[in-house]
Amino acid sequence: MPTSANMVNVLNFLPESEHAGIRAGTSAYDCTGGIQAAIDSGGKVFVPAGVYYVRQLRLKSDMELYGEGATSELRAYDNSLACEFMLVTYVRDEGTPNVADNMRNVYVHDLKLNGRVNEFGYMQYFYLFAVNATSDLTVERMVFYGFRGDGMYVGSGTLKSTERHNQRVTVRDCLFDGAVKDNRNGLSIIDCDKLTVSGCTFTNIGNSKLSHSVGAIDFEPDHNWSIYRDVVISHCKFIDIDTVNTAGITFFNGHQTGDNIHNWIVSDCQFTNCYWSIYAATKPKTVDDAPDNLKVLNCQFLNSVRFDINLGGLSHTQISACTFQRSPPGSGPGGDAIRLGAYTWKTNKNAIKTIITGNTFTGIRPQMGAIGIYGAIGLVCAGNTFIDIYGPCISFAVDESAEGGRSIDNIIISGNKAGRAQEVPLGRTAPTSFLGTSNQLRVVKGALTLGASYNYNNDIQGGIVDVEDAANIQFLADK
Repeated sequence: MPTSANMVNVLNFLPESEHAGIRAGTSAYDCTGGIQAAIDSGGKVFVPAGVYYVRQLRLKSDMELYGEGATSELRAYDNSLACEFMLVTYVRDEGTPNVADNMRNVYVHDLKLNGRVNEFGYMQYFYLFAVNATSDLTVERMVFYGFRGDGMYVGSGTLKSTERHNQRVTVRDCLFDGAVKDNRNGLSIIDCDKLTVSGCTFTNIGNSKLSHSVGAIDFEPDHNWSIYRDVVISHCKFIDIDTVNTAGITFFNGHQTGDNIHNWIVSDCQFTNCYWSIYAATKPKTVDDAPDNLKVLNCQFLNSVRFDINLGGLSHTQISACTFQRSPPGSGPGGDAIRLGAYTWKTNKNAIKTIITGNTFTGIRPQMGAIGIYGAIGLVCAGNTFIDIYGPCISFAVDESAEGGRSIDNIIISGNKAGRAQEVPLGRTAPTSFLGTSNQLRVVKGALTLGASYNYNNDIQGGIVDVEDAANIQFLADK
């Protein structure tokens, strides 16, 4: 963080005749020039409580920009292109690909940024805070409100072909409130080496007119030189990210070329009423490819519209000590808590080396199973508890694979429990089975042989069917 003691008050750079109106929120004066002059002259820039209409403010190295909390509001001046980025480090092709040349040591905290989406509507490339070629940035106790595109964009320049890299970005105790669901992402990550997001709340974000890349946090690298690695997202809340095809967190590994994209931890987070809570858009991978290394630990998932976690073809994923719940039990349109594998763009993708342990699944009405396995090479599913599942607890796809790319093998299922709650809601008993098979996402009486696989020491409560519809599932290495 900056150490400069050169503190300036932005009001000293604005006409005194506007001070009372700014404090009262009634002034419509364009404060851009005055606040920019304050930034240019000081290392610590204080924004007292009030409403300040601004266009674009450019930050610099070794500076602190701060206010008195949400009462210190920077508000978009108008609907013009001059308001494309409210706060920005570098724009267009400024900076260089060399991180040694980055802007650095920037601390922004205790401010509200208001993009006025409810007045101006959606605009994809309008960001409240655009970060490019920046190292050692801390953003704390900020309110990102009413953004028209992204709340905060951690990018690679603002031209698509520009190579720039960000390092060591921390976003802590912030609120990302889209106000109305007519925007894009709360936090969009194109490039960042070491990102920490903690204690943040994301809500009212989405756009029913868009089909992808929408949600609370979206990792969307554009090029093979893009980096996002060593990411920690902890103690965050994702609430009502529920328009079609939106996600609490989206991971995309399509530009992974080695060491540039990997190592992501999501821990102690709460996901409530999300369309997808965690979604992975993945390329096909083999067991020899570079690992993704996603860990989802001690998280709570409540009433996701579709899947809680859609892994697609991610490799080396651990999901442990999480709770997956529908309330009331069996509610919702039907979707798996965890889905492994996918078939997209006429290509099969298998989840590789996945560990699912110590989780609790309650009241899930699955499409395939509470854990739906479309494609998986190497899976340990152990020590999980399934309560009142309205279908199979664990289901395996038997769909034919046109190009032979879909695979399910090296599966270990052990030490799991399947039961019913002591009190049955509304007098209805969930039609639970422990294992099942599906074809085109429908439960069928399938036949499946799993190579190098084990199924043993599971505790299946009386009255719960071991295998749905008398399907024939053989574990060749059965104990």
